[in-house]
Amino acid sequence: MKKLFVLFALFVFVLLFSCTNEITSPPSANSGKLLLKIDKQNAPESVVYVKAYLTRENFDPITGVLNLISDSTADILLNEINAGNWHLKVDAEDDSGLVLYTGETDVQILAGFTSQVYLTLQPTGSGTGSIYIYVTWGVPNNFNWVDYQGNPMILSTQKFYDYYGVTQPIILYDQGIFKMWYAGVAASSKSYILYAESVDGLTWVNYSGNPVLSAGRYGEWDDLSVSPGAIIKENGTYKLYYTGWSNEYGNWNIGLATSIDGKKWTKYPNPILMGTTGWQSQIIPSSIVKIGDSYFLYFTGRNYPYYSIGVAVSNDGINFARYSENPILVSNQPWESTGVLEGSVLKDNGKLIMVFGNSGSDGFGIATSMDGFHWVKANNNPFVTNKSTSNNWALAKIAYPYWIKLPSEIRIYYSGTGYENELKIGMMRKFGN
Repeated sequence: MKKLFVLFALFVFVLLFSCTNEITSPPSANSGKLLLKIDKQNAPESVVYVKAYLTRENFDPITGVLNLISDSTADILLNEINAGNWHLKVDAEDDSGLVLYTGETDVQILAGFTSQVYLTLQPTGSGTGSIYIYVTWGVPNNFNWVDYQGNPMILSTQKFYDYYGVTQPIILYDQGIFKMWYAGVAASSKSYILYAESVDGLTWVNYSGNPVLSAGRYGEWDDLSVSPGAIIKENGTYKLYYTGWSNEYGNWNIGLATSIDGKKWTKYPNPILMGTTGWQSQIIPSSIVKIGDSYFLYFTGRNYPYYSIGVAVSNDGINFARYSENPILVSNQPWESTGVLEGSVLKDNGKLIMVFGNSGSDGFGIATSMDGFHWVKANNNPFVTNKSTSNNWALAKIAYPYWIKLPSEIRIYYSGTGYENELKIGMMRKFGN
């Protein structure tokens, strides 16, 4: 049985609307174009025509046809599509017009975004094989993650503390302001913690006093490098859990710093959690969640090239005890390669949801838990990959996902690199919580 793989890329060009507030849902009064690109080379011999139909109540249907034999291009262009909810139907026919494969789905078309939807055309009984379709369009809806078109949003300032790029974002939405702490990568494996603010979480202003946290003095446990991992604000005080080390090839430990304004920090003199041996010889905090009266600190255990995720629990946010059945999440799926890492956890409708990366830095997965200790991975992991980033801005690697829940959407801020190998920070979102 021969399979046909058909790639659809949808580009929405804004004609009538310019978005001024990215926090609210964009209006639907605009039009655009839909471009469907077809892989003719792998088409089964029986398929001659591919036909696309867009329908919507009170609107004229929009159709397009591709003849796989005679047409010089492999495109179907649909013009003048009004933004809103449409029904997409795609048929594959033989030379007599008999439908051999068909598939359909509801879509919502909006301008200014790129996301992905998968539609499989099933055989109708008159042919053999199947058609797999990959669709890309501007569709922010409840089911699809949308990579922000303005990515990357934070880049190196070319100063000493971020000369080689920026990475590891952690976010709080606090008193109407988005606040980000992130790592600036300098020379000689050294990194600093930097700070930026934004009114919408899209356009950021770097703090003029960067860096806000630097490596310790010579001889201290974090005298070579510090990088952010998890943050929480309680009773007017920020608590920042960070990674530090004095030897890149030795143990990495977790430290704690506190602040009143998020800019001027006071470190605890000693690590609150030490790297040990084996899978957790080097530990990196990635998220902290308060469940009842207990603090759950999630961290990555690194024993290169292997990674796993563990958790430690505390009653005061300072003195932590590792969970006896760590690690709580390990690599057991092919896409995860040699490890799972960088787990960011949020509460959602009575359960916990974790987004995590893989050792190959090419995809993100999701896992859920009811108690914070026992986790179940989603069946559709990875739910997003480096190949789906907008304009291929992070085609080489994506890493360090950190998500935040807002009233009308969930966002994942993350770091990425293109093949130029410069570390940058971007964001993807899912509308409708």
